Amino acid sequence: MKIFQYSAAAAAIALSLATVTPAPAQAPPDGWAQIQLTSAMIGIGGQSGEGQLTLPMLGTNCIYPFKVSGFGAGIQVGISKVSAAGPVRGMTRLEDFPGSFSATHGEATILAGGAGTEMRNTASNVTINLSSQTAGLNIGVSGQGMTIQMPIPPINAPRQLVLEFGYNKDWLNKANKAQIDDFLATWKCRFATIKIVGHTDSVGKEDENLKLSINRSTAVRDYIIGSGLYASRIAPLAAGENNQQVTTYQGQRLRANRVVVITAE
Repeated sequence: MKIFQYSAAAAAIALSLATVTPAPAQAPPDGWAQIQLTSAMIGIGGQSGEGQLTLPMLGTNCIYPFKVSGFGAGIQVGISKVSAAGPVRGMTRLEDFPGSFSATHGEATILAGGAGTEMRNTASNVTINLSSQTAGLNIGVSGQGMTIQMPIPPINAPRQLVLEFGYNKDWLNKANKAQIDDFLATWKCRFATIKIVGHTDSVGKEDENLKLSINRSTAVRDYIIGSGLYASRIAPLAAGENNQQVTTYQGQRLRANRVVVITAE
């Protein structure tokens, strides 16, 4: 079995591909949480607010709404809206985020201006460094901390997608793109590496088939990046005519071997 990463045997081809593919913009290293409470009154520590978790390191428009209780304790009369926001650290999966949060040190008061308060999830150790976005107002958290409830949609889609290509073809057709779109609807905003492996049948020379498999996996990679998935999550590989989906004799055409296999890991 021979599977080549974009180095070693395919170095010259990979280099030429890299020179024509623009480098993706660097994404922020952390997620971002925004929490808001409206119609604030005295002693509202037990009321519920709303928020959203944004995960730009996964892809564009990766936003999850949530509910929060215990936020905004002790705000004085006359405030119609209070809000705070800050970076989220320590997540490795969506399920790490919801739960009970308490201050890591001192009083759970979210300060107006530059400084903020770090809140830690007591179950997963995910942290949010919150700073007030309400001008001139410190925002309290109830004595029990704050609790975030975030519905996480179940994964009902398969982890693997196999795209077939025509003989000697290395571009995506309309059906290929629709299949990728359906796959990304589940996996774009999840904590998963997207592995892409290009294959060919055994017709033709081995080095030419390796190049063809690289072109196929590159076409898929570029489409996925164009769909908004952050490029660092993608691992493109090339198998050429080796590691066939269906084992055949040398020189035998078979559409089932002219594929790109996409896997969410």
